[in-house]
Amino acid sequence: MQTGGIEPLTGEPYFHVVLSKTHLSTRYGMGPSSSICEELPSKEVPTILKYRGKSWGMTYNGQNKTKQFDSVSWEKFAEDNYLKLGDACVFELMKNSEEEIVFKVQILRGEEEPILLSEFPGTGERDAPFVID
Repeated sequence: MQTGGIEPLTGEPYFHVVLSKTHLSTRYGMGPSSSICEELPSKEVPTILKYRGKSWGMTYNGQNKTKQFDSVSWEKFAEDNYLKLGDACVFELMKNSEEEIVFKVQILRGEEEPILLSEFPGTGERDAPFVID
């Protein structure tokens, strides 16, 4: 069952990001949270982001100090999905191996004023999700 295009999480590890200029301009930097990086391979791995029935291939650079997706492919994903400052992305880890990583992505469109997640209880991680009434 979907509500407004948002699906319940499946219980797999996930991370979320409220998009800022760093994610959407010049360098187009995006990478998993440190808690997810601990579960991912420490090497370069082909990665797929899935959103609304489409897939975007990219590379996860787990061998680098700054563990990120390759910027060219992340930029393509961001542009194809009209991502803007204040939008939030939830990345749920659906497959994790040395050969391939797959994240299911959900996009929550931001309002004119971005939500300050620090105002809500929890950390946003699987063990302590944000609680928004």
